[in-house]
Amino acid sequence: MQRREFLAAVAAASCRMAASEEQQSDIRRGRGSVAGETVASPEQGYADPEQGLWRRLFLDATVVEESAGLARVFHQASKFSANPIIKRDRPWEAGTAVAGPYVYGTVLEDGGRYRLWYQLIMDGQHVGYAESRDGLEWRKPNLGLLRGQTDRKNNLVVSDWDKSATGGSCHNPSVVCCPWEQDPARRYRLYGFDYSSGPRLAFSPDGLRWRYSEDAAARPLFRSSDVVNVFRDSLRSRFAATWKAQSRRGRSVGVAVSDDGIHWSKPVDGPVFIADDLDPDATQVYGMPVFPYQGLYIGLAWMYRARYVKVGRYSPAAMLAAQASSPRTVDVELAWSWDLVNWTRTPDRKPFIPRGDPGDFDAAMIYTARAPIRVQDELWFYYGGCLKAHDEPRDEAAIGLARLRLDGFCSMRAHDREGMLVSRTEALSVPAVTINARTHGDGFVVAELLDSRNRVVPGFGRDQCKPFTGDSVQHVLRWDRDRFPATMQRQPVRLRFFLRNADLYAYAPQEVWEQDFDVTPATAGP
Repeated sequence: MQRREFLAAVAAASCRMAASEEQQSDIRRGRGSVAGETVASPEQGYADPEQGLWRRLFLDATVVEESAGLARVFHQASKFSANPIIKRDRPWEAGTAVAGPYVYGTVLEDGGRYRLWYQLIMDGQHVGYAESRDGLEWRKPNLGLLRGQTDRKNNLVVSDWDKSATGGSCHNPSVVCCPWEQDPARRYRLYGFDYSSGPRLAFSPDGLRWRYSEDAAARPLFRSSDVVNVFRDSLRSRFAATWKAQSRRGRSVGVAVSDDGIHWSKPVDGPVFIADDLDPDATQVYGMPVFPYQGLYIGLAWMYRARYVKVGRYSPAAMLAAQASSPRTVDVELAWSWDLVNWTRTPDRKPFIPRGDPGDFDAAMIYTARAPIRVQDELWFYYGGCLKAHDEPRDEAAIGLARLRLDGFCSMRAHDREGMLVSRTEALSVPAVTINARTHGDGFVVAELLDSRNRVVPGFGRDQCKPFTGDSVQHVLRWDRDRFPATMQRQPVRLRFFLRNADLYAYAPQEVWEQDFDVTPATAGP
């Protein structure tokens, strides 16, 4: 990728002036309008409730009714060759617990630049700030906002060294941009864990100057242990959070939701995501950032390889004793859900971002930012890597980058022998679908349309389809005819894809005749 091409692809600012009273319906959807231009929170780059024509992913059986000769393959993100991209380079970053920056944190595309809020643990909890124009070269500006150990020449935006300036402390920072907010002092929100009170919320006009609500100092947003990850749930026009819970398998993950991001409730007052018996015995879930993606939720589960208290009452001493002989490493695994309560993981439990080799900066632990950013045809995942295992003294940390093809979490793969799959019912108004696919050798992807009885629609067989070869995230697959026959107008169809030496990552209708066809799976009735 050429730097000039990349910069040209950077989107315009997503956070602008506050909206007016007439824009409340947009605000409820997480959108706003300024001077006639629609603006949206960064989460809507993944899943926009007004678009609805989400790309169909193959993570589970929701979009596939039948398949043969294909393998469902889950893919790992590829690490950037020049990792780590952000390292410890300031004297005051030599922390007592973890020396150096790591994510825990948030990366946003905002105002034609990338912005990063990350974690530092140095005689307390601190949030550092960095900026980049290309996502690769980052600078830590001397903001001069807070007192450091010796002076104000630092890039700290929240710090235990100067708590009076912000009114609070922050562990595990989640920053949410709210362009619809009418109060200009509240266009950015910072959620995190304050060890003196619990999950708290701070506001800022610019993402740099933060102030915690004083009335929340003694009243946490919700009950949680010390890991929380908050995001804007654009699928359901609300805020949502995952929080550290306890279960029979030790550390686990719960979920909380809020219409306004201030008053919270829990669909389940306990864990919704735990380790299970397909995991190694020494496995807990340390935390899980979640982001909406094409109609569902993607979770980046931090799998902590440590035994838990099985007999007797829990206590810090019992916890340390239980995990003493464990690896105490942290891997990142892929998870997904349609409702934030019921979660699925890959069958083989393979790490989504693999840890490094011994001696690498990320050899022992990997934590991720709360969501990736989209850069052209890729998703960029920023993560914090640690050299040593959890609870080891004087650990070293730095920030790395891993990249994934757009929609590249999973593919349906065919080798030398042709395979096929039949999609779920689709309400196509025009005979055209966009596919994300890659072929090699003599490979191809081709499709035909089926009616409600699985008969080929006349004129839309595989022989009338223009086969795809190559590598594209948005190729439009078409047939010789560009309109349906009169008998098939507003009739549901299925797609039967045929593949050879190819990976099919996703597909999406070009247009649909009934928007209600494109909703998240309904809950089962009585």
